[in-house]
Amino acid sequence: MKQERQIKFRFDMTPLESAGNVVKLYIYDDVTSYGEFDWATWTYKESETSAKYMRGQLDQIGQGSDIELHINSAGGEVAEGVAIYNLLKQKAQDGHKIIGFIDGMAYSVAMVIAMACDEIHMGLGTSMLLHYPWMRASGNADELRAYADQLDALGESSLQLFLHRAGDKITYEDLDKMMRKETMLDPESCLKYGFADVVDSYDATGASESLETALQEQRQENDQLREEIAHSELIRAAMESLAVMFKEMRPTQAHTPEDPEKNMRDTMVAALRNAAERR
Repeated sequence: MKQERQIKFRFDMTPLESAGNVVKLYIYDDVTSYGEFDWATWTYKESETSAKYMRGQLDQIGQGSDIELHINSAGGEVAEGVAIYNLLKQKAQDGHKIIGFIDGMAYSVAMVIAMACDEIHMGLGTSMLLHYPWMRASGNADELRAYADQLDALGESSLQLFLHRAGDKITYEDLDKMMRKETMLDPESCLKYGFADVVDSYDATGASESLETALQEQRQENDQLREEIAHSELIRAAMESLAVMFKEMRPTQAHTPEDPEKNMRDTMVAALRNAAERR
């Protein structure tokens, strides 16, 4: 009898998440047309960062939903990245607002993909990297020259794509220099050149205001508590003073006054005055 194989571990990746009218997509790996090689089947697994996979994810998104694209990728295949860029732009033309979040890095073609977003957010510690594409190649002289021409065409396309996003915030010449020397950009630089729209500093401004309000309320409560304690101490001192006064009274001085209530009030006032003077 053949024994059934037991599954001891299973991990299902679900990059497509929906929260209300917002659908979240994630590119958290190198952009590749093929996934990892499966030695058990001698086939490549499906890549979850390919243009084909992204097309399937986008096709599931119905009308009326915005898209959050979260990126943490070092780049990858130029052709796949450019295809994903255009798929996103087509989705935007269908009425979907695409908001990009750089959660870590958006390097090389991952930065190209980010440029498709209507609004790009970057957080503290995040970065982008732009450069002209490169490749590994082998062949004779004619083939290598052809590869160089292809790289020139891809590079010019990428430059035009970045220029389209930046608008008039950077010139062709300056961008060409940045791409030739391979330039790392922090959030403020991306904001300066039009490659980002919002720098989420995650500062505690709102929290500080709330904290200051809470501290002010606490200070008021402490002041009130101190007043109550002082009042209690004053009463306690007055009671002790009264006890001393009654104790010191001789029996021969005891008499029944004509106005007992007035006598008691005068005694209390004197006791309170003595207690206040002691403090």
